[in-house]
Amino acid sequence: MFHLRSLTHIVAVLVALTSSAGGLVEAALSAIDRPATVDEWAVRGDAWLVGEPESPTTTPYGLPVADRAAAGWGDTHATYPATDVFVGCGATLVSPVWGTVLEVRRVDSYDPAVDDPATRGGRSVSILGWDGVRYYLAHFDTIVADLAPGDEVSLGQPLGTMGDTGRTSACHLHFSISPPCPGKEWSVRRGVIWPSPYLDAWRRGEQLSPVAEVDEWLAANPSACADAMNDPYAPGA
Repeated sequence: MFHLRSLTHIVAVLVALTSSAGGLVEAALSAIDRPATVDEWAVRGDAWLVGEPESPTTTPYGLPVADRAAAGWGDTHATYPATDVFVGCGATLVSPVWGTVLEVRRVDSYDPAVDDPATRGGRSVSILGWDGVRYYLAHFDTIVADLAPGDEVSLGQPLGTMGDTGRTSACHLHFSISPPCPGKEWSVRRGVIWPSPYLDAWRRGEQLSPVAEVDEWLAANPSACADAMNDPYAPGA
């Protein structure tokens, strides 16, 4: 198996791959500190990028909203795994992990007459967690002004405010968990495993990690990223 020893290497690989494919991250990053408790990092993307940690990888986890007590969500979602989190318009959205920003979409380009699936999230942010998993937050009203791809974010760091941009009829947060892909795509990013059990655990203060489930999904769907990147709508993601 292919092992990467630090988040710096993960980001460097993603930068190199994505810059040739249109790019998620615009420039290579300088060295990023990692927590002493993490011994191995796993890249989760196409099968040839999969790395299996020799020891468990983890990062502290928390709810993606600042007002934990007011947040509510269900355990189902449309036709694919994701969770809609409700607090109220303007509620503060925060990073659920320590990690690195992969994407920031500040412009709501969704047009219901076209219904491009790549733009349904409206204003959105995706983060590569220190655990190697991608966390996607969508339907922002506003996004913190200086947040940019390549920025390191901490658990609970404000990212913006809850809104109803994109394809939605009410203010909420679309929250999804997936492996990162090395190029533009939307169909993996929108969610591949159910987040609600993890949100339930994080609210209780339990550090339940989605790493194993994401790896299992990826092993069962080894061409998922390649297929997603070849989707005709992928360039608009």
